[in-house]
Amino acid sequence: MHLAGNTLGQIFRVTTWGESHGPALGCVIDGCPAGLELTPEHIRRELSRDVPFHLLTKRIEPNDFQILSGVFEGKTIGTPIAIVIKNSKHESDKYQKIMFTPRPGHADLTYRLKYGHVDWRGGSRASGRTWISVVAAGGVARRLTDLCGIEVSSAITELGGLSVDESNLEDRVRSLAAQSEKDKDATGGIICVTVKNLPPGLGAPAFHRFHADVAHAILSIPGVKSFELGAGLKAAQARSSQFNDPIVLAGGRPTMQTNNAGGVLGGITVGTPVVFRFAVKPTPSIPIPQQSIDLKSRTPAMVSTEGNHDANYAPRAMVIAEAATAMVTVDHLMLSGYLPHDSLVPQQQRLQALPR
Repeated sequence: MHLAGNTLGQIFRVTTWGESHGPALGCVIDGCPAGLELTPEHIRRELSRDVPFHLLTKRIEPNDFQILSGVFEGKTIGTPIAIVIKNSKHESDKYQKIMFTPRPGHADLTYRLKYGHVDWRGGSRASGRTWISVVAAGGVARRLTDLCGIEVSSAITELGGLSVDESNLEDRVRSLAAQSEKDKDATGGIICVTVKNLPPGLGAPAFHRFHADVAHAILSIPGVKSFELGAGLKAAQARSSQFNDPIVLAGGRPTMQTNNAGGVLGGITVGTPVVFRFAVKPTPSIPIPQQSIDLKSRTPAMVSTEGNHDANYAPRAMVIAEAATAMVTVDHLMLSGYLPHDSLVPQQQRLQALPR
């Protein structure tokens, strides 16, 4: 089976591999310049964020990992960085019961229609678990955004159909976990991501607009069903005089007084924060019987899912989104010349450390 489409980026390129219930998952990062300080702790820090709220999932992995290449004596050497992450908490036997009965809302049916022969254990490449590789790659990308003073952050604004903020988020998580345990159903949410301190000029017309490349990465995350930049859908309800961001001077430089555009005009960053939101659907794998068909007998069938699933996947998607956004940002920083392609070590210093 040839499954294309596993690489993101033009210069800073990340290829992910592995299946939900395979022995391991991982990524290969090509295009990271030499001379970047990178230790296992930088990767571990990001992987530890994989499950923001343990109450909302039954699959909590230790995420034991190893950096196999591309790093020597605590610094990148310019060659591909390979990271492998072990799987250990999967329950493949529970999927044998439904291997020919596709789950509504999941990619079981479309994978069968496209490939015929598939890995039916836990959703294979369609599983959210496989995106732990992106979180690991995000650990490398964040080291580079840090060098440029760029901050990527996120917040949950809606969870299970109700608005949330820092003051009531934990209470909402507890109530959703209890509700899911009781009725065996799942819910979704909305995430807001903010990228601060971006330089102006990232992105290019027509098919490498900055926000379009970010949207491509975000909409690739399992379960994400929409993406909106700045004012988003509200832009359709506003008049130009209300929506257009006034251009003003700040510190002698032009900027926007408001940020309805979300930090991007014509696909190119303005220098104001890039702000976008995305919606995560309810987790499709639930114990409640749902209408499906038996692909072998071609007869109607009911399907219910056992195993380790998320009562709400939005918090985990939030962590993935930060990593993916950092990756796209680094790629554009390199495309626009803000980061070098080959080495962070200045040319005149590259021979100074040679033994004599």
